[in-house]
Amino acid sequence: MKNKFLFLFLLISIAGFAQTDSTDIIVQKFMKDQRITGLSLAVIKNGKAVVNKGYGLANVEHNVPVNSETVIRLGSVSKQFFTTAILKLQEDGQLSIEDPVHKFFPDAPETWRPIQVKHLMSHTSGLKREGPAYNNNIIQPDLVIIKSAYKLPLDFKTGEKYQYCNLAYYMLAEIITQVSKKPWQDYIKEKLFIPAGMKNSVMTDFYPIIPHRASGYMHKGDTLINADAMYAVRPSGGFLSTSSDMILWNKVLEEKKIILSKKSWELLWTPVIKISEKAESKSFYAFGWMVDEHKGHKLIMHGGANVGFRSQYDRYVDDGLSIIIMTNTDEAMPGVITRALADHYLRKRE
Repeated sequence: MKNKFLFLFLLISIAGFAQTDSTDIIVQKFMKDQRITGLSLAVIKNGKAVVNKGYGLANVEHNVPVNSETVIRLGSVSKQFFTTAILKLQEDGQLSIEDPVHKFFPDAPETWRPIQVKHLMSHTSGLKREGPAYNNNIIQPDLVIIKSAYKLPLDFKTGEKYQYCNLAYYMLAEIITQVSKKPWQDYIKEKLFIPAGMKNSVMTDFYPIIPHRASGYMHKGDTLINADAMYAVRPSGGFLSTSSDMILWNKVLEEKKIILSKKSWELLWTPVIKISEKAESKSFYAFGWMVDEHKGHKLIMHGGANVGFRSQYDRYVDDGLSIIIMTNTDEAMPGVITRALADHYLRKRE
């Protein structure tokens, strides 16, 4: 009997090593192909983190490796935090996603009058993608960016179609600040990150000393160089995080027991507008999330990009599988890697 248990233990151990080795092989191949300097990976299956590790370097000059506590820019994966915060304020009776934006921006042009908060959340406002005053090298109040777009016409009738819009997320950030009476980054930390246990998720401010922060890189021909510095803080991609923190966030999303009600959580990934005009497309935008399919598996996801950083967060909700990748290289295509890993893990399940 003792030998039987020992044999079973060895089989389980070998299976575990094989899974890790396969993951490593997939990740390392794509890192080589995409010339990725450093990558942080989390794989969660049925509520359990089966992978939480780093590959490559967080800082090349000092030869610092990436690990599960390396702090990396999320880019637009951050958008879900802003939409979650808006729904939190709605649950607390402080606003409604049906509120017109003129309630918060009374001097906005008449052409903006049909725009409601929900249109900002779903990229259906008709606003230009960016506020013209945005400058990567200048830190400016969000209102400066927002008001610089007042003189611009809408690109289409509000609610009529989808057009990705970072300007809309500046407006959501400003609404959070106005309604909560505290800076948006403080509200999100207090109401989202602290309840989730996320201790290393912070705003993308260039100047503070943030322990374990990764440097960003890009290539000039075949030469790896430091990426251009981003001094401006973009609410549309406003946070840094770690794979360990994102595992905690994923747990909150799966359990749907804290921060928001189950109804509000599910509203976040309820399809609002079709992203592509192609008849065969199954890709929709919800509130800070995209809803799609991958080989017949329902996929709720979002990618992110800042100069020198690329990220991807994929949730196969019917399969109990989530894959999160953060990289510090401008040319990285993390969505390609998450799909390859999904094929591996979903095939193992089948």
